[in-house]
Amino acid sequence: MNYASRLLLLVFVISNGQVLAEDANISFDNLKGKWVKGGKENCNSSASEYVLLRGNGVVELGRGNSPRTVGFWELSKNVITLHMLIAPSEADNSNVFYKGRYSYSYLTAEVLEASEGAIEIVTGTTGDIQRQTLARCN
Repeated sequence: MNYASRLLLLVFVISNGQVLAEDANISFDNLKGKWVKGGKENCNSSASEYVLLRGNGVVELGRGNSPRTVGFWELSKNVITLHMLIAPSEADNSNVFYKGRYSYSYLTAEVLEASEGAIEIVTGTTGDIQRQTLARCN
């Protein structure tokens, strides 16, 4: 799995969420901040993947303290939309025409549940639905 795919997995949620986003306390302001997968204990880990949703609509994704993807995010009802510019990486060298080039990616994630310390979201299409829980760091 290449780095871009792993970053996209970061935005997924592993959950059997029973609370719909309409019932959850979800808003742009509630989603701002740094989120990591694997639990709050990974907030300061140099190996953890993170998503940073800034209050000005900018999103940053990376590992540890190193951003690899930047872009913009928005919230409409219970759906987070990300427009991302992904930095080239060693793992993305399969196509010689794109080697060393930045790439664009678009992703939507439906928020199933939101609490003060975690969000549960789902992305993908029928047959390829991905879920994950992200913990809030700040």
